[in-house]
Amino acid sequence: MTIDINEPAIFLENFARAGSHLLEELRSVATQPHLDKSLRRFPIREAAAMLGFSPQYIRRLETEGSARIPPLGVPPKDERGQRSYNLERINHYRDLLGIRRLRPAGSRAIRCAVAFFKGGSAKTTTAAHLAHRCALEGLRVLLIDLDPQASLTMLHGILPDIDIQREDTLADVLVYDPSDIRTVIRVTYFPGISLIPANLGLQDAEVKLLDHRENQEEFLDLLAFQRLDYALRQVEGDFDVIIMDCPPNLGSLTLNAVAAANAMLLPIPPRTVDFGSAVLYAQTMSALKRDPRFSRPLDFFRVLLTLHSGSGEAKNTEAALRMLLKDYVLEHTMPVSVEIERSAADLGTVYETEQPKGSYEAYQRALTHLNALNGEIINLFRQVWARQAEAFDAKDTCSTTTAG
Repeated sequence: MTIDINEPAIFLENFARAGSHLLEELRSVATQPHLDKSLRRFPIREAAAMLGFSPQYIRRLETEGSARIPPLGVPPKDERGQRSYNLERINHYRDLLGIRRLRPAGSRAIRCAVAFFKGGSAKTTTAAHLAHRCALEGLRVLLIDLDPQASLTMLHGILPDIDIQREDTLADVLVYDPSDIRTVIRVTYFPGISLIPANLGLQDAEVKLLDHRENQEEFLDLLAFQRLDYALRQVEGDFDVIIMDCPPNLGSLTLNAVAAANAMLLPIPPRTVDFGSAVLYAQTMSALKRDPRFSRPLDFFRVLLTLHSGSGEAKNTEAALRMLLKDYVLEHTMPVSVEIERSAADLGTVYETEQPKGSYEAYQRALTHLNALNGEIINLFRQVWARQAEAFDAKDTCSTTTAG
């Protein structure tokens, strides 16, 4: 049985209106008991692990202090009377103890484009979990949602086209004034993470950037694909890691991210059909990188195997990718996980889960996989920073010697 739609515009308008109301209800449920999202608090066992000490040592620092610092004070108690910690307090401890590992002097912010031109490869899931893990380690993160579908924006408790307008996104910044990027950066509920949100307004920018009559190229003296690079130069000193979640295409927004990136992370599901897409993507990116406008060297490049089912096909495709790309494929993978799917349905990540909806064992497995994977990526970021800092120190020493 077919159902004709005689007035599709009205039908779609009604669908959009009803869908918007439903999204507001879903967000309200997902963020109870507060209308605004907030990051969960951590028990002393987790807080101590994040700091690299035992719970006993943390208790002693809070009540007695040490030779270097006065007593830290006892934190608030949870409903069971146990000490609980928010991330701000944990970072405060890191700063007082001198153990917060921000990028060193002389190093550059990692500008990481999470990109693959096929949908369903877990790009947004990858970007969000990596950003949250970076922040939990005390790093300063800027998340940029470049996808008009705005899934990353929704994961951070913001409903596109309801909570934000076009001017709250990068749309006008990229088209009219890249130096105005600070006006669209917003602090999130997650300490250490700032976000540039997205909505359908970005689709207009996608089109206008390709139109010489609209993209202000002569006025700005910037090519259409150089806008994000110019914008990030204004703010990158405030951050350690900048993560760009790209749309599943090679349109003007993705090209801006590729031109601005000094790091690339390619999430690829280990399936035969996706292997073919990866080959085509490599061919396309190779041609693009031969263009001087996109030839910036990369400090970091890795393929991440996402949605790994453990099936024979997945293992065979993984083996083929590792044979071709060798060390450029991350050792750890992101498995198919009910817990990851559930956290996304609740508009969040596994790192925000306070009470798992499924079994605690399944939650722990997902968390262990994510920690291993994101820990590997962050360690590689730190290796990049160490090389840059060492080169900076060597250059500085050479300049001092020459001057002397």
